[in-house]
Amino acid sequence: MSVTLSAEDERARDVIRQAVLLVLSATLILTVIGIVMVFSATSVTSISQALVYDNPAARFAEAQRQLTFGIVGLILLPIAAWITPRFYERFAWPIFIAGIGLQLLVLTPLGMSSRGNNNWVNIGGFTLQPSEFLKLAAALWLAVMVGRLAKSDMSDMRKVAMPAGAGALIALGGVLAGRDMGTAIIFVLMYGVLFWLAGIPGRWVAIIAICVAVVAVLLIAMEPSRLNRVADYAENIFITPDVYDPTQSEYAMWAFGTGGIGGVGLGASREKWNYLPEAHNDFIFAVIGEELGLAGCFAIIILFVVLGFGLFRIATHHRDRWVRYFVAMIAVWLTGQALLNMMVVTGVLPVFGVPLPFISQGGSSLIACLLAVGVVLSMALRQPGVAQSLRLSKTAFKSVATVRSTK
Repeated sequence: MSVTLSAEDERARDVIRQAVLLVLSATLILTVIGIVMVFSATSVTSISQALVYDNPAARFAEAQRQLTFGIVGLILLPIAAWITPRFYERFAWPIFIAGIGLQLLVLTPLGMSSRGNNNWVNIGGFTLQPSEFLKLAAALWLAVMVGRLAKSDMSDMRKVAMPAGAGALIALGGVLAGRDMGTAIIFVLMYGVLFWLAGIPGRWVAIIAICVAVVAVLLIAMEPSRLNRVADYAENIFITPDVYDPTQSEYAMWAFGTGGIGGVGLGASREKWNYLPEAHNDFIFAVIGEELGLAGCFAIIILFVVLGFGLFRIATHHRDRWVRYFVAMIAVWLTGQALLNMMVVTGVLPVFGVPLPFISQGGSSLIACLLAVGVVLSMALRQPGVAQSLRLSKTAFKSVATVRSTK
C-alpha cells in the first residue's frame, strides 16, 4: 500500500535511501578487505606453526577462522536488518541486561587474560570478547532511555542520572573491571556524543570531562604497562629512536616507510615476520601501509569516511529521536574507533589497544560491528518510503537490464 509523503518526508526518504547504499557498500568492502589482510598478516605465523608442529591443518588456521566469523556476521547482518525497530525498542532492557551479564563473566573463572586485559571469556572452548557486544547493547539501551526524555528534562540531574546515567556507568565499570582501557575510551566517546546531542548543559559536560580526565590519569598511573606505553610514546616524540630496541610504534613506522606510495605488494610485508607485534590485530593498518602503500591506506580511510557519512545522514534525517541517538553512537563507535586505531598505529597517540573495525582479526569485533550495521539498516529501512523506494529501484534496474538484453 502506497503512502503519500510530505515534501520533507520525501527528502528524508531519498537521503536515507542513498545513505543505506553507502553504509552497506562500505561495510561489505571493508569486511572483504579485512579478511584478505588477515590472511596476509597471519600467513607467516600460521605456516611456521604448521611446520614446527607437523600439522598441515594449522596452515592459515587464524585466517580461516576470520573468514568463518565474517560469514557468520554477514548472515546475521540481514537478520538484524529484518527485525523491526519496535522490537529493539521494546527489548532494550533485556538486551542491555544480557550485555552486562556477559561482560561480568570476565570476572568469573570463565574469564581469560590477553595482553594484560582480562576481557575475554571462554565458554565451551569458544572465546569471545563481551565488551564488543556490550557496545551495541549499551548504545541501544541508552538511545531508548534518553530518547524518552524531553529536551527540558536534560537539565534535571535526577531524570538524566536515573536510569540512563547509572546504566552508562555500570556498563563502563564492567569494561574497566576487565582492565580494558582502550574499549572504555570508545564507551566514553559514545556517551559524550549521546548526551551532547540530547542537550545536556555545558557546565555538566565540563565537569564530566574533568572527572574523566582525572580517572584516566589515575588508571594509567596504577598500571605499569600503561605507564610504559606512555613513556614509549614520549620517547618516540622527543628522543631519537633506538634502532637496537625499537618500540611497537617504530616498527609500524618502518612498515609505512617501506611501503611508500604503491606498497611492496600483497603478502610481501617484512614486518609481519615476527617483528611487528599484533600485526594481524591492532596494528594491521601498518601491514596495509607496507603491502598496499599510501594508496591502500587512503582507500581504507575513504571507505570509513563513506561509512561515517552514510551513518551521519541517517542520524540527521531519521524521524525518530531515539534512532538518531543510536545511529550517532554507532557512527562514533565504528568511525571514531577506526580513527583512533590509525592514530595509534601512526604514532600520533600512545598505544592503548583498539582494533580497526571490520579489518583487525577478531571474531567478536567483526560480528559485533556487522550486527551494529544490521540494526542501523533496520531502523533506516523503516523510515517511511525508504524500503519501498529501494524495491522500486531494484525493479527499474531489472527492467533496464531486460531491455538491453533484448537489443
